Amino acid sequence: MIKKILLLLLFSCTDLLINDNAYHSINLNGVSWVEINQGSNFNSNNFTLQSWFSGSNENTDEAETVFSMLSSSGEILIGIFKNPTYQSRLDIWVDNQKVNTVEVSDKLNNLDSFNLFTLKGSISELDPTLISISLFINKTNIYNQSTMLTTERLSNINFIIGAKANTEHTYLDRFWHGCIDEIRLWNTSLADTLIEYHNDYPSKLSFESDSLAYINSLGHLSGLWRFYTLEDAYSTVPNDACSTIERLYNDNPCSTDAEAIIYTLGDYSVEFSEKHK
Repeated sequence: MIKKILLLLLFSCTDLLINDNAYHSINLNGVSWVEINQGSNFNSNNFTLQSWFSGSNENTDEAETVFSMLSSSGEILIGIFKNPTYQSRLDIWVDNQKVNTVEVSDKLNNLDSFNLFTLKGSISELDPTLISISLFINKTNIYNQSTMLTTERLSNINFIIGAKANTEHTYLDRFWHGCIDEIRLWNTSLADTLIEYHNDYPSKLSFESDSLAYINSLGHLSGLWRFYTLEDAYSTVPNDACSTIERLYNDNPCSTDAEAIIYTLGDYSVEFSEKHK
């Protein structure tokens, strides 16, 4: 049985960058994952998904999943998996093929060391019906290629963090052991310089708050999910992207229906954690 648990966020919309609550992340303990619904304002031609994650020393002979998008038939459209043999390597899959293996630091085995994962999709320069994929770990671009993936193949497929799964949950395995701190979804392909800025200043959404670049970037924020809470239980919360946007666009109300949902297998639960980026 799969149990659905919705996220709980508690912080003031007037204090978007600082929170003093006890918990900052959730600990995915090998039986749970986070699922991001694209939402109706999702831009399949140009998008960016970001998440801060840490790994653990859990012994497993399986390739644990950082991120996956699977078709209904189980094909790996996009996937990043921790190599089961070499714990400091990540295997990259695109269009159901392993396209690269990259060396990363040993932080993948440390619950206290968070890494920034960024997936960018943009229209291919070779064919406007296809998309190019860029993947970053922290500041490093680990994959940047045009693909044979069409926007139609990616439509209505949820972003999965922490499991190799499809939206229908008919394929489900390769669970992550470690913490997830924050998830952001943008309906644009962010500039590489802004991704580097996010890595250096994790609490900030964009450049200086009074700059035009900041306002332009926030106008593309479709999802913002932070795991700050003082509670021990889980409950439904609104996507915080709108309160962030409306803080700057008082005359342009925001509306987004992108959702983030925590799932667990059976009667297992997900624990909040004080560890954070």
